[in-house]
Amino acid sequence: MLLPGCGYHLGGVKSRALEGVHTVCINMFANESLYPYVAIQLNAALGEQLQRDGVFRLASPSNCDAVLSGAVVSVSAGSLRTNSSNTYLSAEIGLTVNVSYTLTDTRSGKVLSHGEVSAEGSYFNSGSDNVQTARDSALSYATRLAAEQIVQNMTLP
Repeated sequence: MLLPGCGYHLGGVKSRALEGVHTVCINMFANESLYPYVAIQLNAALGEQLQRDGVFRLASPSNCDAVLSGAVVSVSAGSLRTNSSNTYLSAEIGLTVNVSYTLTDTRSGKVLSHGEVSAEGSYFNSGSDNVQTARDSALSYATRLAAEQIVQNMTLP
């Protein structure tokens, strides 16, 4: 009984704008980048993050209170570290994923939350390793970080 007086409460934390939202449907995000499958990775990461966070439940489009949609705007690569013997060769490459998102109330059509997030993953560009697998892992990591930021932005009061 003393916990509410101390500022503690049971259950998830939501902003006032999202008090009536209990279930969320994730629409397939558009992929405006040149990297294939990045939107699929982001959608999977968003579903996992929403389930892990526990504030909202996932639902079908016909039974949800709000719809989360958006786009992977771009994926950019940049050199983070050069090779010590050849400064034109990147030893570590960073991939930055830029995502825009909108959370819309299904009943009123009102935009409840929107924004843009950026997240970065990196991989080492060495001749002995499988660079394609390393790049895919870095991209997967960046999409998980972007999904984490989106869910945090939705749940922060």
